[in-house]
Amino acid sequence: MVAQQVLNVKWLNTLNKKNVILASSSPRRKDILSHLGLKYTVVPSTFPETLDKSLFAHPSDYVKENALQKALEVYERLKAAGQTPDLVIGADTVVAHGPRILEKPASVEGAIDMLTSLSGSTHMVYTGITLIAPSSEGADKPPRILTDVEGTEVTFQNVSRELIEAY
Repeated sequence: MVAQQVLNVKWLNTLNKKNVILASSSPRRKDILSHLGLKYTVVPSTFPETLDKSLFAHPSDYVKENALQKALEVYERLKAAGQTPDLVIGADTVVAHGPRILEKPASVEGAIDMLTSLSGSTHMVYTGITLIAPSSEGADKPPRILTDVEGTEVTFQNVSRELIEAY
């Protein structure tokens, strides 16, 4: 355990000397990186997130592609401005109820409907993450890209509509 902590401190010290970009303005993502002790700059992605969900075999594929496109958009924009970052972190999270991806509700009524549909059932929350760094072979080479996804099963207890509306 001590060796792992020393390795983590060395890794963090090395990374904190780099230009790390978070391609998101999500308060939760900022909290996670800050709690890790990582120094970073926020440059929100302007990727429109309009991918056709029907083109993806699984919600995890969709969320990985969104994370990739968000990170690529920021990486390419900064590179074009002559500010190539050392690392760009992009992420995306979706809730999936069966094969259906649930979008962020656009209204209070939409949020109530979504929570009502999840009441008493199990669903999945998928988070895709992409790390992009410049090629070690030179600026004219494609960047190094690592993309992954993690899924978490969430069981929602039965909740009355009245309680959901109060929430």
